[in-house]
Amino acid sequence: MKKKQQIFSKIISLILFIVVNALSALAQEKSLQIEQLNDKLYLFTTYNEYNGTKVSANALYLITNEGVILFDTPWDASQYQPLLDSIQNRHGLPVIGVYATHWHEDRAGGFGYYNEIGIPTYATARTNHLLQQNGKPMAMYIIEEDTIYTIGEETFVFNFFGPGHSLDNTVVWFPEYRILDGGCFIKSADAKNLGFTGDGKVEEWKPSLARLLAHYPEINLVIPGHDDWKTSKQHIDNTLQLLEKDQSKN
Repeated sequence: MKKKQQIFSKIISLILFIVVNALSALAQEKSLQIEQLNDKLYLFTTYNEYNGTKVSANALYLITNEGVILFDTPWDASQYQPLLDSIQNRHGLPVIGVYATHWHEDRAGGFGYYNEIGIPTYATARTNHLLQQNGKPMAMYIIEEDTIYTIGEETFVFNFFGPGHSLDNTVVWFPEYRILDGGCFIKSADAKNLGFTGDGKVEEWKPSLARLLAHYPEINLVIPGHDDWKTSKQHIDNTLQLLEKDQSKN
């Protein structure tokens, strides 16, 4: 009888262990989601609250022969390290650089953490100026706009086409794949409004977007800064419609 109780107790303990780990994994999955775009590019999504609503933030990382590059940091500070761990576990590679597309918390909020642990951080001079002006941790290094960078045989370009969501909003172009990381300069197809624009120039957003479309007329995939990125490909069209709607109000 005693032996049966011991066996039963062990079974219960094992079940509890499995359940706790499963719940922990589920919680982690909800806080940080990683999806593969192609052999080299991955999209990671984190979450935070805006006006009392849980909102997603999309960002990318790139696999190179030298290591992994992040394009923007997690919006949720609790995911700064778990993202590094997930990348190491999935790819067996370290993160060798963190780049931000503009100065807001959902893009450059992790600079302080990554600076502290010794991962190089990068931003444009515009972004670093605004980070400094707003008392935020700055990037260690400045990147040039409209310059082709090649790291570990992978190529990308940071373009600034003008103000919009913010005064420094850049996009990242991956020429080999014709993928555009729009950051917060591009609204999702699901977006109902332009979101927070207090640090931007809405009146200049549409001309800035026109310059982007003239520069990159053929884009295979656009990644918006927030919301669902794959239910529709009409992210740029919706951004234009929202800007026209905003113009008609004023």
